[in-house]
Amino acid sequence: MNYKPHEIVLKDLKNLLQELNPYAFTKKNKNLYNSSIGEHFRHIIEFYQCCLLQKESGIINYDLRKRNKRLEEDIRTGIQTIDDLLVRLKAISKLEDCSLRLQNGIEKTPVEKEEIASSFFRELTYCLDHCIHHQSLIKVALLELNLNHLINENFGVAFSTQNYRKQCVS
Repeated sequence: MNYKPHEIVLKDLKNLLQELNPYAFTKKNKNLYNSSIGEHFRHIIEFYQCCLLQKESGIINYDLRKRNKRLEEDIRTGIQTIDDLLVRLKAISKLEDCSLRLQNGIEKTPVEKEEIASSFFRELTYCLDHCIHHQSLIKVALLELNLNHLINENFGVAFSTQNYRKQCVS
């Protein structure tokens, strides 16, 4: 598994957290339907944690992730959690991929769950794409707070879009 893209997006998040004050991190944003940067941050991190924690069971179900309010309220907890994730992801990058099942309950009752064949590295790729998507939403909140000076030009921009933009400039 290519560790580098995960490292880039998670370090971008960490760098942002190191610059944010607690007010900006927890303020409800009208353009995000009253969610905060912290809530989007928590959501990103919990998908990664869920994938890593459930890997051994052979079934990944993001609906069963733990929802840790400290991650959306305490910047220091967030920074430490990113550091922990980076260590775990770097170690995993040297492993072989493994098959697993993705389980979800979309439009199902809690008892009825749909399962789809997947792989661990595929799910980590999903976590990466999911992270970038939520970074773009965090960017909207930063603009609303007039904190656009904290935005890295590639924050919340897919790697394929970054590459395309480089080609257009050349």
